[in-house]
Amino acid sequence: MGDKLNRKKDIEQQEHLKAWKSKGCRGTSIAATGLGKTRMGLLAIINLLEDDPDRSALVIVPTENLRDREWLDEFKNWNVTHLLSRVQFMCIQSAYKLTSHYWDIIVVDEVHTTLSPEYRKFYENNQWYQLYCLTATAPENDEYRKYLKSIAPIVRTTDINKALSLGLVSPYKVYNLAVEFTPQEMIDYNKANKLFTAAQANLGGIFNAFENATKYRNDKNDPDKRKWANIFYVMMQKRKKICFNAVNKIKLTKEIIDKFSDRKTLVFSESIIFAEELQEVLGDECVTFHSKMTAKERKAALKTFDDGRTKKRVISSVKALNAGFNVPECSLGICCAGSSKALDNVQRTGRTLRLMEGKVAIYINMYVKGSQELKWVRKRTKKDYQTQWVDSIDQIKP
Repeated sequence: MGDKLNRKKDIEQQEHLKAWKSKGCRGTSIAATGLGKTRMGLLAIINLLEDDPDRSALVIVPTENLRDREWLDEFKNWNVTHLLSRVQFMCIQSAYKLTSHYWDIIVVDEVHTTLSPEYRKFYENNQWYQLYCLTATAPENDEYRKYLKSIAPIVRTTDINKALSLGLVSPYKVYNLAVEFTPQEMIDYNKANKLFTAAQANLGGIFNAFENATKYRNDKNDPDKRKWANIFYVMMQKRKKICFNAVNKIKLTKEIIDKFSDRKTLVFSESIIFAEELQEVLGDECVTFHSKMTAKERKAALKTFDDGRTKKRVISSVKALNAGFNVPECSLGICCAGSSKALDNVQRTGRTLRLMEGKVAIYINMYVKGSQELKWVRKRTKKDYQTQWVDSIDQIKP
């Protein structure tokens, strides 16, 4: 299977590079996890740097894991470490502060993370000869999409469904699983939701409330509107927190992990408290991974998880592993909490889809019944044709 798969990948990767070159080597490839975006970027670098020893490259990434691990591993895997002296690796959190720099080629991995007004300063204040941007899906924000088009228009798309049809990712099933609030959580949620709804009504209704809340939040000339604007934001965050940290999710997550005891598992959440509480419940088979850990601690956690000789088969992660985490043995993903963005869903699902013979991946989105979380899950999964809605883990089949 290995040689055949590599040939399929290589053909599709070359089509992306051909499309990029046809646009003057300035463009964006939309490529599903499993296609090999990192190799596509690497090939673009090799093609330019091998021809001229004076040329330089910059790779921009969103996470330390991509910067310090995944990209370096790619250079080693393809035996081009001799180029590393002419390649810089930077997280966008540092790169956007640069001014008046020049590189012959810049590869931007997960380009959607670099398009905010703050981070795009990098593109406005620096120069390049070639620009190759990579991501799993196009930005959902219209303004971000327009900006990307202005610097690196999309040249080719291989989405998850096409990757599946080409046999480049494992078959998979997606389940949206309902969870119940505890009685106290229901009381707290309903109270927050009632105030949130009242704030919406006082800020122009459901379609205008967000814009008006932003407008009036610091308006000293209209104290009534400012009051409702602050209630709007506070209650919006409170609803999220109650949903994201619903205690029954921890119990249900353990039941799922126990049911699929032979699978390496990634658990995604939105709060460090939740991630650490889950780790406590799961014990020795779980490690946590989040931004409050030191770089050394995060590196050690990934190493332990990768090592098949340890008991660690679960990572409890808070956003930090949405992108650029590649362990083909992972075949179970559980999203205990997430946003409404399809992009986040594509990235998280993709962590479990690396192709392995005989593997059928399972990805589970949890949501609390009767809450706003149902709408978030519905929105982010509406384009995934593998999705099944279930009320019990007994309905989740391998």
